[in-house]
Amino acid sequence: MESEPLLGPLLVQDSRLPAVWEWVQDSMTFDAAHDTAHLARVARWTLRCAPALAPGLAVAAALTHDVVNLPKNHPQRAQASTLAADAVRAELPSLGFDRAEAEAVAAAVRDHSYSRGATPETLLGAALQDADRLDALGALGILRAAAAGGSMGRALLHATDPFCTARTPDDAAYTVDHFFTKLLRLETTFQTAVGKAEAARRTAVMRAFLANLGEEVGAEFLG
Repeated sequence: MESEPLLGPLLVQDSRLPAVWEWVQDSMTFDAAHDTAHLARVARWTLRCAPALAPGLAVAAALTHDVVNLPKNHPQRAQASTLAADAVRAELPSLGFDRAEAEAVAAAVRDHSYSRGATPETLLGAALQDADRLDALGALGILRAAAAGGSMGRALLHATDPFCTARTPDDAAYTVDHFFTKLLRLETTFQTAVGKAEAARRTAVMRAFLANLGEEVGAEFLG
C-alpha cells in the first residue's frame, strides 16, 4: 500500500514514523472507510486540533488508531480500540519509542473509540478522538456511512419512516438510521476548540443532506 502522496509529508516529521507505517500496513485490515486516506486525514486533524503536540506522537496515534480494525458487526467490535492499544503498547518500543511515549499513544488509541464511551484524559487523546470523529461527519461521513452500510448489506433507508419519527432507529438494518443512532449525536462530544468548530460545520452539512433526502423521498426531516 502506497504512502505517497497522502502520508509522505506526515511521515517525514519524525524519523520513527516510516517504521510505524510499515507495521500498520502489515497488521491492519483496510476497508473502504478505513483506508490510507482515512489515516492521513485523522493525522492532519489531530495536529490541527492540538498544534502543541509532538508531531511524532500525534501522527503515530493517528496511524495506529485502527490497527485492529474489526467489522461493525463483529462480536468483539466494542473491544477493537483496547486490542489496538495493546498492540501499540507492545510494538512501539521496538520502533524507537520509549515506554512513556508508547503508553501515551496506546492510551489515546484505547480511548478514541465511540463505542468505548471514554473521555480521554490527555490532549493527545482528545485530539485523536476529535480527529477521528470529524471523519465520521460532513460529506466524508456520508460517504463512509454509505460504504459501511453497503459492506454489511444494509438497506439504504426505511421505506415509510426514513427519519425514525415513529420507530426506534435500527442501523443494523438501515444506513440512514446510523445518522440517528450515532452521527448526529457526535457534535456534543468534541473537546478541542478546533474540533468543536469543524464538527458544527460538518454536522450542518449532514443535516442539509437529510433535508434534501427528505424532499426526494417525500418525507420531512425535522432535525
